[in-house]
Amino acid sequence: MTSAGGKRVGIIGAGIAGLVTAKVMRDDGFEVVVFDKEDAAGGVWIEARTYPGLRTNNSRDTYAYSDHPYPESADVFPSAAQVREYLASYVERFGLAAYLRLSTEVIRVSEVADGFELKVVGPDGVRDLRFDFVVVCAGVFSTPRIPDIEGGSEFGGVLLHSSQAIDPSLVKGRRVIVVGAGKSALDCAAFAGEHARECTLVFRKAHPMLPRFLPGGTPSDRIMLNRFTESFFRYHRQSRIERFLHGPGQKLTDRYWRAMSAYLRFLLRSPRAMKPDAPLPSGIENLGVSDEFFQMARRGRITMRRDTIAAFPGGTAVELAGGKRLDADVVIFATGWRQELEFLAPELEKTVRVEGRFQLYRHILPPTLPRLGFIGYGSSDACQLSAEISAHWLSQHFLGELALPKVDDMHAEITRVGKWLGEVMPARPEGYYLGPYLTHHIDELMRDMGLPVRRTDNFVSEYFDTFLPSRYADLTEERLQVRARGARRRRYVSAGRSLGGVAALTMAYAFYRKYRGRSA
Repeated sequence: MTSAGGKRVGIIGAGIAGLVTAKVMRDDGFEVVVFDKEDAAGGVWIEARTYPGLRTNNSRDTYAYSDHPYPESADVFPSAAQVREYLASYVERFGLAAYLRLSTEVIRVSEVADGFELKVVGPDGVRDLRFDFVVVCAGVFSTPRIPDIEGGSEFGGVLLHSSQAIDPSLVKGRRVIVVGAGKSALDCAAFAGEHARECTLVFRKAHPMLPRFLPGGTPSDRIMLNRFTESFFRYHRQSRIERFLHGPGQKLTDRYWRAMSAYLRFLLRSPRAMKPDAPLPSGIENLGVSDEFFQMARRGRITMRRDTIAAFPGGTAVELAGGKRLDADVVIFATGWRQELEFLAPELEKTVRVEGRFQLYRHILPPTLPRLGFIGYGSSDACQLSAEISAHWLSQHFLGELALPKVDDMHAEITRVGKWLGEVMPARPEGYYLGPYLTHHIDELMRDMGLPVRRTDNFVSEYFDTFLPSRYADLTEERLQVRARGARRRRYVSAGRSLGGVAALTMAYAFYRKYRGRSA
């Protein structure tokens, strides 16, 4: 069995990706240290970064690590506070607190012989630490993006990013403008619609949204997180069925998405102003869940303006590009994030990102920096699971157990995948987001590790049941078995075998009837 031999791994970030990476690599025998500049673990879910009313896009069954489900007492769509409690219970259950160095910022990562040097600043001052490997789990939601608008510095009210709008009293009784139309914007507008004097949503284009629940009480993420639905998204590698759906059967696929889009708008009772310009899968990279916004809109508590802010002409005035003037005490920009890697030495940063696009094989590994990995930069509709499988993949690579293509071939694959991502999700040009392409990506990682892709015993449950993290709960043990005895095939009844069985039974029955007829 391969051993980590006490080699040290420095992990940057103690959010969803950093915590699971620490657990996986610790269990593989590495000495791990996790650094986070905040005073609490949790990443984007810490109290200092969560606005009032924030909930998950996923139900608790799909927004979880494979071996650590939410308690039944949690809401079906957990609140930010419940996510924090969940992550704290993960740290406690698996004994991760001893590896966390909170209130400690990594300010420089430099490559040295056989590893990296990390310059960190924390309660003990500035220190230089050596590691054999480094994993960046700093997240893609690193630096708030606020547009530079004329007169902003002279605005008489409050301008801030949605991640900074954490004080409920900020909007109470005030005139509020929220900029954007993604989930964060709709969440902030919904809270303001309930508590503010007035609320206006200013946005350039509407995005597709899901209700929290389907008729009958089924969580809405169940219709997206399965292999069947995912086959209607065009992946860069396709099965025979997918080649049909995105080739000769494209009209069928188009009808499927038109029907799905209309059905979701009907369930939300979405106003005309919030209708996306095109049906799914267009805009899938901005898909979110926000029942509360549409409820407030129906009550007339939110005014919707499809426009942009052109200037802040003075006082509390806000001038829109269309010529309309509004007054506001608070303007909240839910306008996304910049992905910063300022702590990487310049030569590393230039290798990792070229012209704004991440250059990561399998969204994890820079081809020419085999001791440096990134977890969480293949962000998906089930972040815990995609981060967890990625951590296993990277740990297996650090152990020297993963057969990788040549460097040139990895670069060619990165270029090919980047071109595809630019076509299917043009709003995320940086290349860090996989969104709904969850099962395809995980399948690739599993194949690389020599592990079974099919996680159930028959094609019906494999393709039509919800793609739950619990399917991978035994992954650590599976990897140990592969090391000790080699890969073992799982029992799996495919569609072909099922059809073959039905055909055989039909033929047997036909022969039986024929024989009985002759006997009579």
